[in-house]
Amino acid sequence: MQQSNVAVIMSVYRSDDPKMLKISIESILNQTAKCDLLVYQDGEISRELSTILQQYVKDGCLTLFVNDINKGLAAGLNFMINYSIEQGYKYIARMDSDDISRPTRIEKQVNFFENNNNIDVLGTSCREFGASFALDEKHLPKTHEELLNFSIIRCPFIHPSVMFRSSVFEKGIRYPENTVLTEDMALWFLLLNNGFQFANINEILLDYRLNENTINRRKGFKKAMSEINIRTKNMISLKQVNIKNISLIGARIVFHLMPSSLVKLAYKKAR
Repeated sequence: MQQSNVAVIMSVYRSDDPKMLKISIESILNQTAKCDLLVYQDGEISRELSTILQQYVKDGCLTLFVNDINKGLAAGLNFMINYSIEQGYKYIARMDSDDISRPTRIEKQVNFFENNNNIDVLGTSCREFGASFALDEKHLPKTHEELLNFSIIRCPFIHPSVMFRSSVFEKGIRYPENTVLTEDMALWFLLLNNGFQFANINEILLDYRLNENTINRRKGFKKAMSEINIRTKNMISLKQVNIKNISLIGARIVFHLMPSSLVKLAYKKAR
């Protein structure tokens, strides 16, 4: 089977839901543009998950990499990035094992890259589902200039919607594997500080699954202080120091310490 220009990278681990995984995989296999799905098994998984993956491998629908020890999402993504570069893929797209890519997602992202040679990393809008605070439409800033400033306070991309030019990684940049931030936010700061250009397509091309526990993972004083320190450091290095950013970074401690009910309300009304 002839290789495409796009590698879609997905990591699977033991807590994943088999039904959600199958829907996610099918959403990539049914894209209007040709792409190759790479899946990294991060540690031991259930028999049901393994059966699903092995059937797709048998059918020639995906390439599976198995690691018997759980090493975390960043390590798995970096492994597949290395493989994608070795295989000569032009683009590398992210996908999570419980989300759903709309059929034209890959086609529209590739077309955008082909028409915008200055852009290195490209995300899309999404529809959230699965939690009381989910948004029917989530849109982020579109241009690099907007995203540069936006990144000081908020994440510039919906992670599983992102596509990269492979050239982004050719000089050794990878997802940081030891960080107090999420692996994606740590990567965005690394890329911005190295001059890579960001953009978002203002169109819903991904259905992004949330759950009620998402909020609890982002609470706590220690996490708040770590985030404030890193965001302040990058605000300075990216030359985005202004009163608004300083105030919003300081407000992060309130966000992390608020009761979950108020955080959910803020997520629903203030995003």
